Amino acid sequence: MGTGDKINVFPSRMILTVMKVRLKGAEKGHSLLKKKSDALTMKFRATLKKIIENKTVMGDVMKAVYFSLAEAAYAAGDISQNGDPERGQGPEQDKSLRRTTWRVSS
Repeated sequence: MGTGDKINVFPSRMILTVMKVRLKGAEKGHSLLKKKSDALTMKFRATLKKIIENKTVMGDVMKAVYFSLAEAAYAAGDISQNGDPERGQGPEQDKSLRRTTWRVSS
């Protein structure tokens, strides 16, 4: 708390009572906000846990899918590593390479 947080009041019993009520209200508000913050944190952690579980399951499923795809490609007889360039698979080689020389006049 800095020096600007001080409330200038005339010291009396009435002001003391008012300040006690304000302090009690501030403490109650703080505790309610803390409870809300804790509840939201717990909800966030539960949601994050579900997301992590789903990602793990999805990773396992993707492994199985990729393996099944590889099995199907192998069973179909398509076992080339580079693919077939005629069908648009794998790396293509440009067969029409030409060397061009440009003359630039200054």
